[in-house]
Amino acid sequence: MEKYSKTLTPKTSGVWNADETLVLSKRGKEKGNLTGNYDYVWNVMDNKTKFLLASINSGRSRSSKDAQKVFTEAHKQNGKIPFQIIVDGYKGYEDGCRKTFRNWGNERKVKFTSIKGQRKAVNNNAIESHHSHQKEFHKVRRGVTKVQEYQDGFKVFHNFVRKNARENLTPADKCGIGINGNAWETMLLNAIKLKNSRNVTGEEKMMITP
Repeated sequence: MEKYSKTLTPKTSGVWNADETLVLSKRGKEKGNLTGNYDYVWNVMDNKTKFLLASINSGRSRSSKDAQKVFTEAHKQNGKIPFQIIVDGYKGYEDGCRKTFRNWGNERKVKFTSIKGQRKAVNNNAIESHHSHQKEFHKVRRGVTKVQEYQDGFKVFHNFVRKNARENLTPADKCGIGINGNAWETMLLNAIKLKNSRNVTGEEKMMITP
């Protein structure tokens, strides 16, 4: 379903919130690793619609390369470069933004905003709330074995299934790509259709095409 969701282009605000968090993993400890049984997960969310553009598991790694990877995935999903990226105080985000979007000198395309120590109009509250909600699921499961697969599924759930209590809309609804009826069933059927279409060979396509 995640592969199918990547074929959809959401109408977003152009302002992104990015943040990383630790999730409990069942793959065991690594010698000398300070994070213990936890993996890093990096998320990028559209500020206005709360549509989750990317969710990447970097294992026990936390570096600017990981920030660059999640920005690249978010760019692919979004279809265009953002106007602004809002992050916490981790310096790796700025380097990741610079390398992903060639954001340097007179060629700066993205307004980069770090909110370390700030809790004003510009904040990361929405994505931090998303992390808190996700951690509640992790507590019930007592950890995750395949973290990236779990993140992919949770991303689909957040974007297309879970509705905002106040507005009764999913983030996908706000982006113009919402799904009517049973979202899980529709996403699954569309994902199967996409997979089957990709499995057809070039010769078979010629035979099918009138």
